[in-house]
Amino acid sequence: MLKSFAVLSALLLSPAVMAQDAPPPPPSGGMPQPEQIFAFMDANKDGFIAKDEAQGALVQYFANIDADKDDKISLEELKTAMAALRPPEPTQGGSE
Repeated sequence: MLKSFAVLSALLLSPAVMAQDAPPPPPSGGMPQPEQIFAFMDANKDGFIAKDEAQGALVQYFANIDADKDDKISLEELKTAMAALRPPEPTQGGSE
């Protein structure tokens, strides 16, 4: 499952997916935010990404991201899926 999410992350966040009509990437050059991906893919601006609007890896992983199984992805579902992809925060500490 983790491998699947790693592949999803790489494909979903690729520059090709974000190339057109999307807000500019974060100034740090980091990964696009869920809101940017959502704005790009929600073609009819109804507040959801339908199966026919999905692109790239989102097509393959649509069912995994669609947590409530209503055949559309909300911004919250996309945020949840992307949050699961983030590496854990490094722990502070050590020996002194």
